[in-house]
Parts: sequence; structure tokens; C-alpha cells
Amino acid sequence: MLTSRSVLCLLAGLALVANERAAAQCDGKIVSGVRIVPRDPSFIRFPRSLRPVARAVGLHHTTTKADVIGHFLLLSVGQPCTERLRAESERILRFQPFLADATVRAVPDSAGAVRIEVETIDEIPTVFSLRVRNGSPAALRLGNSNVAGRGIYLAVRGERGFPYRNGVGIQLVAHQMFGRPYTLAVVADRTPLGSTLSFALGHVFITDLQRIAWHIGIRDVHDYRSFLRPDGQSLALGARRRFADYGGVLRIGLAGRSAFVGGLVTHELVTPAAQAVIVSDSGFVADTSTPLAGPFASVRNMRLNTVVGVRSVTFQTVRGFDALAGAQDVATGVQFGAIVGQSVPWFGAADHDVFLSGDFYAGFGSRTSFAALRIEGEARHDQNTDRWDSMIGSGRLAWYVKPSSASVLIGSGEFAGGQDERFPFQLRLGSREGGVRGYHGSRVVGGLRTVARFEARRSIGQVTRQVALGLATFADAGRMWAGDAPFGVDSRTKVGVGVGLLAAIPPQSRQLWRLDVAAPVSADAHARWEVRLTVTRARDFWREPNDVTRARAGAAPSTIFTWP
Repeated sequence: MLTSRSVLCLLAGLALVANERAAAQCDGKIVSGVRIVPRDPSFIRFPRSLRPVARAVGLHHTTTKADVIGHFLLLSVGQPCTERLRAESERILRFQPFLADATVRAVPDSAGAVRIEVETIDEIPTVFSLRVRNGSPAALRLGNSNVAGRGIYLAVRGERGFPYRNGVGIQLVAHQMFGRPYTLAVVADRTPLGSTLSFALGHVFITDLQRIAWHIGIRDVHDYRSFLRPDGQSLALGARRRFADYGGVLRIGLAGRSAFVGGLVTHELVTPAAQAVIVSDSGFVADTSTPLAGPFASVRNMRLNTVVGVRSVTFQTVRGFDALAGAQDVATGVQFGAIVGQSVPWFGAADHDVFLSGDFYAGFGSRTSFAALRIEGEARHDQNTDRWDSMIGSGRLAWYVKPSSASVLIGSGEFAGGQDERFPFQLRLGSREGGVRGYHGSRVVGGLRTVARFEARRSIGQVTRQVALGLATFADAGRMWAGDAPFGVDSRTKVGVGVGLLAAIPPQSRQLWRLDVAAPVSADAHARWEVRLTVTRARDFWREPNDVTRARAGAAPSTIFTWP
């Protein structure tokens, strides 16, 4: 005998089947209309009288405008609708950092065409960070990642300099320019010790249906790179780096796959300081330590680069991999991109070299078991001395296993290293990005770092309509090799363990908020348990640690390509 609940379940099942059949009728039908329904994250509500103040500090949200979403779609009225165009439109929308989730459906209409229905949910736009020193505020960042619902990230920051000058800065990223998916990024930042001024405008490859990509970028950075000594004192070596690149690539079909070919012109000028200094509480103190005694050679180069790539991937949508429960598009297949550059004696270029950079990715599996590998590397061949130098690389191998919809097991291995760098290079075992959790205070440093990680996560579910929570247990094991890094040592394997509280706001978000407590297990006189609050986004399979990225000499293939 059928109960009322049974009838409702049956009707819901029939509706789902009907909806799937309707979506399956997309191929070949003409698009008669597009309906876009943006939704806000509904995480907080303000009285009307307080909204101007809340909006000014980035707390009050303006839902993403329909025309901004529409400009990312590959489907348009009057054009044929195919399943590939629908799926790629959905994936491109989910790729945008200001959107938590997106669905694109094709619904038949009475005239034999299809109507495209788009629904999106915004990420929380608030940008806020506070750093405290000796119980007093030391630095503050405040902003909005979706200003006026236009997909624009805007943040300002201030920092107390104490014995040095105060810092101030602004960062702007527009994810859509001129009604096109062009990205504009501008940074103007003055820190207590240095400064950054950068401008970039480009159209990266975000889909195989795209024909061309291009990039223009200029950076002028004056900073001090820190080197940790065995006594715990950090030395700082200043340098001014000016870099510019401009170029583009063209996609061509190749036996059912995508191939890319193009060119890139790069300019590089690096002027290091004469000697290292100690950044003390009372100002700079000169240092003459042997590993950083100098002098350090300047770099002045211009290269003509050939850009090539081959890609054979498909995307599948998974849930609960890097995000708590949100949708994530992972690439299955293989892709490779490379840059080959030759220096040219123009505009006073001093180097005579060949530069190589490569980026490889492979991923295989299903929604319940998925493995992937990504490796990035570069090297320079000095044709005057016939020697290779500036060799640097990083990578990650990971396996995701989902025994149930609410849990995931992640095993991974990571490496990062550099050799024969023209500017001194050092990695730390306890680095916040890429290091072993629980060893932030460790003094172990070197030129090569490897870390193995295992993590078990479980989603608790929604505790409110706006928040979902989860728990994680993890273990890291890593070691260092000295290489030619200043003060580098060959260490034993160091193990750290911990637990974490996970949060997604809203529940569909691909942003993962983590509050981790980690403790060292292996002997280390300077390692202590630590608490870390981080925010990650399920957008890239591998994001290279910042201490490696800063040391790279030239443009990477990802300047134009957007790999998973």
C-alpha cells in the first residue's frame, strides 16, 4: 500500500528522470532564450540603514549581475546547443573565484528549440585578515571579492612598520573586462622594507573551445628574501626585480586533441643588494656571513620564446575532494606545455643563454577514486660557459578515495627544490606553504624539500542553512636535503600529526576554511605545536608554494595556459 511519503518520492523520481531526459535533448536544438538566476550566499543580513556601512567594509553583498554571468557562457540565442557547450559553460562558471557553484540546464520549449537556464550561487565576498604582534594589531587587510556584483576583487591593506616605514597597498583583480573573459590584475603595494608594482592583462586558455589566448604583464618588485641561520637569526638579501612579458598562443586541432603554438617576449632585470643584512627591531644590521657574503651578479636579459602545448583531457564533476562538499571539476587525461627561449642582444641584454620551462599533468580515475600528477620545472643553459643553472622544480602526486559521500581519504607526495640558482635559494622544513605542519619553529633548511601527507576528512553536514562543517585528521612526514642552499642541512624524516575543523560558507562553496592544530612527533629542539587558520579553494590541483615561485627566473607555461 502506497503511503503519502511513497507517492512523493515516486513523483520526485519521475520529475528527476523527466528533467534528465529534457537535458538530453540539448544537442542540435536552437537556443530560443537564456534565463540567468544569480543567488547570494545568504550568510548574513543587515538592516537597510546599516547596508551602506557594511558595503563600505566589504560585509554587505551585492549578488553577481546576470550580464556578468552571461558573458562567460558559450551558448547564445539563435545558435545550436550541444552538450559540450553546455558542460563547458557550467565548468567555466564554476572556475570563477567569486562563484561558489553553478548549473546550466537546457529545457525544451514548445517550438522545438531549447531554453538555457543558468543558476549560480555566490561565494562570500568579504576579504579580511588581521596580524597581531605582541598583542597589538600589526597589519590589516580589508576588501570585497565581488564589488557591486561585477566579479571584481578589491582590497586595501595597512601595516605598521615599527622601526621601519609603515606599509600600505591596494590590489585589484577584474575577472571580466570589456564584456569578455579578460582578466586585469593591478597591485600597488609598499611594505616596510620593499615595494611591488604590477600590471597584467590577459585571456588565458580556460577551455578547448577557445581559439586564442594572450598575456601582457609588467612587474617591478623590490623585496628582501629571508634566509634562516642555525642560530635562529634570519638574514635578508635585498633585490630589485623588473620583469615584463607579452605574447599569445593559437589552438589548433590535432587528431581529436588540442595543440597550442605561439610566442612570448620576456624582459628580465635583477639588481641584487651588495650584501645581506639582519632585519632587527632597531633597524638594519650589516652581516658578512660566508654563505651570503656576495657579491651577487646582476641579470639583464631579453628572450624570444616559443610556446607549445598538447592537451587531451576531459572534465568530470566531483564533490568532496578538495572542497568540503562543493562541486569541483577535475581533469582526466594528459597535457604538457613548454616554453623554449633564446636570449637576444637587444636593449643592452647581457646574458647569452637558452631557457627551458615545462609543465606536465596527468589525471585518471572516477568520482570515488582519482589519482593525478603535476610537475613544473625550468632550467637555463649559459652558452658562454656551457653550463646549466637556475634549475628549479616542484610537483605533487595525489590519490583521492571516497569510501562514502561524506568522507574522503587523501594521500599525496610533494617535492620542491632548486640547484645552482644565480640568486641564493633556501627552503624551510616548516614553511607555511608546502612544509611539514607542526614544525613552523624548526630551523631545518635546505635546497630540496619532500613531504608525504595523509589526511582523512569527514563532513558533519549543514549545521545551519549557511554553514557546513567537517573534521579532519592528518599526518605529514618530510625531510630536507642541503643542496647548495645557504645554511642547508641533510635532515632526518620529521613527522607531524594533527586535527582540523573544516567549514564551508555557504555549504556549496569550493572555499575550505581550516582551523588546524598540529604537533611535532620527531625530535626537534625548536618545533612546537601550532595553530593554523587557512582558506583554500578547490580550483587548482597543485599550486606551487610561494617560496619556490618567487625564485623562478622566467615565465612559466601557466602564464597563458590554465592547467588544473
